[in-house]
Amino acid sequence: MSLDPAQMKQQLTQMTLSNLILTLIAVGFAIAHFAYGIDWALWGFVGFLAMGFAVQIWFIRGFVRARKGS
Repeated sequence: MSLDPAQMKQQLTQMTLSNLILTLIAVGFAIAHFAYGIDWALWGFVGFLAMGFAVQIWFIRGFVRARKGS
């Protein structure tokens, strides 16, 4: 990831869309667990939320690497 504004905007869009999709899937698992009593859906909920946080960390880490020049 470089500090090029166009590329940063593209990376932000990718991160936002990824987080939106992962959040919607996680909400689906939460509904399955809390409304319908499917026990294993809680693990899916936690997993998809963790993946959303991992995408955000990837995005921020890309800025740090771009500033260092590597």
